[in-house]
Amino acid sequence: MKKWTKLLGLALSLATAAGIPSLGSGGRAEATDTAAAVTSISAYGPDHLIKKDGSLWVWGDSHSVPTKVPGLAEVKASFGLVGGGLAVKQDLSVWQWQTNPKTLVLETVQVPEMTGLKDLAWVQGTYLAVCGEGALYQAALPEYGVTSVSFTPVAGIDGVTAAGGYSEENSQSYWKRYLFLKQDGTVWTSTDELATFHPVRNLSGIIQLESNFALAGDGTVWTWPIESIYNPVAASDVMNPVPASSLKDIRILRDNGRSTLAIDNSANLWFRGMTITGSSDGTTFHEQSVPLRFTGISNVTDAYIMERSIVALTADGKVYTTSLGEERITADAEFSLLATNITSIKGGGRHVIMQKSDGTLWGWGVNKNAQLGYANYDFSFDQPVPMQKPIAVTLNGEPVNLTNGVITRSGQNFVPLRSLFDKLGAIVAYKENHTTTPTSNGGTASKVEKIVTITRTAASKPALSISINTVSGETTVNGKTVTIVTPPFIVNGTIYLPLRFISEQLGATVNWLPQQEEIAISMK
Repeated sequence: MKKWTKLLGLALSLATAAGIPSLGSGGRAEATDTAAAVTSISAYGPDHLIKKDGSLWVWGDSHSVPTKVPGLAEVKASFGLVGGGLAVKQDLSVWQWQTNPKTLVLETVQVPEMTGLKDLAWVQGTYLAVCGEGALYQAALPEYGVTSVSFTPVAGIDGVTAAGGYSEENSQSYWKRYLFLKQDGTVWTSTDELATFHPVRNLSGIIQLESNFALAGDGTVWTWPIESIYNPVAASDVMNPVPASSLKDIRILRDNGRSTLAIDNSANLWFRGMTITGSSDGTTFHEQSVPLRFTGISNVTDAYIMERSIVALTADGKVYTTSLGEERITADAEFSLLATNITSIKGGGRHVIMQKSDGTLWGWGVNKNAQLGYANYDFSFDQPVPMQKPIAVTLNGEPVNLTNGVITRSGQNFVPLRSLFDKLGAIVAYKENHTTTPTSNGGTASKVEKIVTITRTAASKPALSISINTVSGETTVNGKTVTIVTPPFIVNGTIYLPLRFISEQLGATVNWLPQQEEIAISMK
């Protein structure tokens, strides 16, 4: 696990500035004002947030910080796809956004066949989408290089409110078991690739499906076996749910395919499933089939299984965690304090996103694909880290679409190399200089300089040439050396340049609008 970095310490000092903007170059207020965070976010998930202005912001993979999805407004909900997602607008129209694999630009297109999307599930390579009127749609994972997912309606079932499923197999065959919760509280299943559907006996009044568990409105939990070569069932089309022992008066159910968490009406936390030891080819799963109630934590309002940990939020705004990396977990397992002043949490499988009482978002866990929106790709963190603020950029009142969001360091804002400055009348060029020099021991030493040059194109304005060595930070303007407080840096192969410094050199005016969390650039 990584320890807190210097960047985290800096971000924490900014976050405790009591809402007072820090000063960037020239003593101007930069985009570190925390007061606006209290009111800016209306909803969030493990990989997205929606601002109260209806804009959608996403992170992960090529987007190391929250990045605004262009062309979308009045968004009310978002669902993740591989390499993109689906957004639902206030008018119930559904829009798909994808990251162009070549340009890394976020692209959007309407999905006209669907309206009012309210659930999206992924079952072994197949997406199941449920729309507000109860209609069901399916889509397969796109082929490599294809930037959109095509959904088609599924006939033979209606009145669906949620979907899910998993794979099963025996010594003769392999199949997917799809499960559907209907609006009347019944559960239906299909094992022939959505050709036919059958009701599941014993299940009624169901309000939630989680893998092979169903939560009923009366708080009972029902379960059934998943067929495998290690756990043969009479036939692939037989389901005989039975009440899960000990689990009563349950109000929240979470399952990750291996283990299940339950929270009862007395705010107790329950566990059943697998603990994990070893790694790679030596990974071993240890089954605990009898539910146990944790005695070391109480007043639990939400909980998730995250990688090899349980993360739980309590009513007093504290987040605790305990490890599943043991051969056996016991009822008296020790929960350690992870964070305070937390109002809600969202689990992402290998990470968790938390919202604090001041409105800011924090992340914890695996970050190898930028799951935490923290502006780097360090594998993981053992303490929560603050997500970068979702900052919009406008030029003369028009939005500037960025391939990755604004990154703030030392009170200065940085943008990707080719995302803005060409719009300000500049030519941006990049080159690498490779030199080799002999060493005292008879060998050679290699040196690489990565140089960015920015030149003005307008003949009516004075000539301007900016040169920035992104390795050493050495910067010149028209041949004269200048000092940049925080030099440019590289994240995931992309160079980030100081927005204000370069914009003002090109003759633009840069203003920070804290209430809108917006950098407004104007240029005649």
